[in-house]
Amino acid sequence: MFSNDSPFLKSLIYFILAISAALMITLAIVNDGSANDIHLEVSELIITKGKTPEYTDCWQCYHPKFYHQTVAKYWAWFEITSKKNRIIFAQLINAFAGVFTLLICLIFILGQPFNRMVQLVSFSMVALNPRFIAIHTQASNDAFLILFGTLMIYALYQYLKKPSLRFFLLILMASVLAGVTKGNSFVLMSGAIVVFLFKIISTQNFKLSIGKNYLGSLLVFLVLNFLLVGYFGGYYANFKKYDHPFMYNTPVGEAPSFLEETTFRRPGVKSIASGYFTFRFFDMIKNPTITNEYGDNYPLHRTSVWSQLYGRSHFLYFDNWPAGKWQSNDRTMMNVGRGALILALIPSILFLLGFFKDLKKWGKLFPERSFNFLNKNPDWMFSIFNVGFLVFIILFTAFGRDYSFMKVIYLFPGILAAIIPLLKGFDWGFNFLKKSKMGIAIFQISIFVLLAFYIIPIINLISKLASV
Repeated sequence: MFSNDSPFLKSLIYFILAISAALMITLAIVNDGSANDIHLEVSELIITKGKTPEYTDCWQCYHPKFYHQTVAKYWAWFEITSKKNRIIFAQLINAFAGVFTLLICLIFILGQPFNRMVQLVSFSMVALNPRFIAIHTQASNDAFLILFGTLMIYALYQYLKKPSLRFFLLILMASVLAGVTKGNSFVLMSGAIVVFLFKIISTQNFKLSIGKNYLGSLLVFLVLNFLLVGYFGGYYANFKKYDHPFMYNTPVGEAPSFLEETTFRRPGVKSIASGYFTFRFFDMIKNPTITNEYGDNYPLHRTSVWSQLYGRSHFLYFDNWPAGKWQSNDRTMMNVGRGALILALIPSILFLLGFFKDLKKWGKLFPERSFNFLNKNPDWMFSIFNVGFLVFIILFTAFGRDYSFMKVIYLFPGILAAIIPLLKGFDWGFNFLKKSKMGIAIFQISIFVLLAFYIIPIINLISKLASV
């Protein structure tokens, strides 16, 4: 449809950013406060009580309070008193956080050595992802964590290219803000620590200079995160009052057996075999939504982690939640969802190809005990974050067991790291088809239709919410 390096393609990339921003802002304005989890209650308690609530005061009060405090402060500063305006304001904060996240992703993508077509389709897959847009239109602390995680990984990447105090301070700031926003920020911190350790080994530089030296920067990173996040994130207070730094509102169970299927709360991971070694694609096509009941009335894909992550990534109504207008039984929307799930196999396979090719590449170099490659190209750091978030979602769903733990939004704080295998996968796909004009055309049209299938349910939801 276009040559790979057409100047028009760069304009299209900015157009995609504008579409995504418009969808997030519009949906944030018309959304009636519906959210996967009710975080506004925390901000309301901060306003009414004039102090930080205890984790037992409400269902979402166990979280670190940076997002909730931010919302409450703005309500007070701008004297926003009506419930409707408070909801819209809290949601708009997250919509703009989503726009800033996309700007960081865009700057990162445009700086990568891939042609404009690869950059365009890769950015489009992120910017128009229905779950990415949805979470940035709800009053939830996830949007802040996604922004800080994206900023942290970007700053770390730049720091590896050329160490400087500026990028180190940006890493530190983003890490602390992530830590006081949500507990699963520890995945980001752990990834940064591992990256620093590898660089210390590769450079054999044990000076303690801050900002321009990896060892000194790591020590400052550890100390300040421990002190600032521990205090302002409420982890010290939790440990003092409840003998545990991490509090949670949902009971967790023991890890499942490998083959024996058991149920904990609502059926999710019933066994390791059924939870992690299945992909219920045809069941998703047959039933492109989740049922939320505690009983046995649920589709088979609800007990498969990869099926849930896949379905929630590519179809807005797959979650079938929040209750009300965020749910749909409309036949047209279900068929659009089925189309999206089918076409999404293309970018998903290409992403996995890029992911495993990177793992194979770095896996071959590490056993040689020659770490010089760590100083040539910082791309290896993305595999550390990708593997880290993969391990996190496996452990989180294994002990949570309930299907509600299988949320793709838990992976979004590492979205910048996921862009590299996506870029490499699309690059491989275009190169594979480059000798076939028909193949390239079909490939491009398929991606275009998939993006349209992403957007149609979002517009449908906006229309339903605006009709109130």
